[in-house]
Amino acid sequence: MNNGKPLFYHSTGLPIEARSADNSIACYKKHTHEEFSVGIVEKGVSEYFNTGKKEEIGKGSTVIINPSDVHSCNPKDGYTWNYKMLFVDPQWLHCIQNEVLDKTTKEFIPFHQHHLTNQKTFNQFKLLFNILVSNSSKLHKEQSAISFFAHLIKEDQGKETVIKKSKHKALALARDYITDNFEKNIKIDNIACAAGLSSYYLIHAFRKEFGMTPHAYQLARRINKAKTLLRYGKDIASIAVDVGFTDQSHFHRNFKQIVAATPKQYKDCFA
Repeated sequence: MNNGKPLFYHSTGLPIEARSADNSIACYKKHTHEEFSVGIVEKGVSEYFNTGKKEEIGKGSTVIINPSDVHSCNPKDGYTWNYKMLFVDPQWLHCIQNEVLDKTTKEFIPFHQHHLTNQKTFNQFKLLFNILVSNSSKLHKEQSAISFFAHLIKEDQGKETVIKKSKHKALALARDYITDNFEKNIKIDNIACAAGLSSYYLIHAFRKEFGMTPHAYQLARRINKAKTLLRYGKDIASIAVDVGFTDQSHFHRNFKQIVAATPKQYKDCFA
């Protein structure tokens, strides 16, 4: 709980600023900003104004605000509210739009919808927000951001990713790059460059081709290597560092999710 005081975060390596507030009563005049913004209402009731239309929104709502749209979003009289927002560089988002829609446009394409009520988008936003403000790897943050905004674009403007036959070899190169560099803090751009693919296409085609995201594949490689080292009796803390985890708790959590046992439990079986 932050007693209404807004909290701000900036995700290193991504042109995205995050903002959250709990139990807020702060109100804003109608305004505009240069970024594209998207946010959710987690508690309370708000009066939302966007491009001439005013409506009452509440828990479970997702709002979408195009750059330069005149808008405001304030708690209804007598209410406090909890919200989370992301402010995104429109040029970065424009690149994803071109990939998702298979177009070559010179400028950001404004979204048609300004208010969504579907639970899937709400939940995906919460997941992305939590990842962006966590100590997750660059790869995880980039992959999650691109996936969410691709989903948002498809919800608004359509189009699904289709894997072209000529891309199968490139996807194998992407997989090999991760295999060779799994312990490093690699970025989506590193993998995409090695495979000769765009970041957006890589994420979606990789999942269709191999059944998991690039980040999930990297984690699987790390855990497989860790299992080998544990069988040889190596120190758990050292293994966490060697296979690329930022700390032992991060290693412990991911190991248990994949192996269904803690590193110590696994190691003790081979003692």
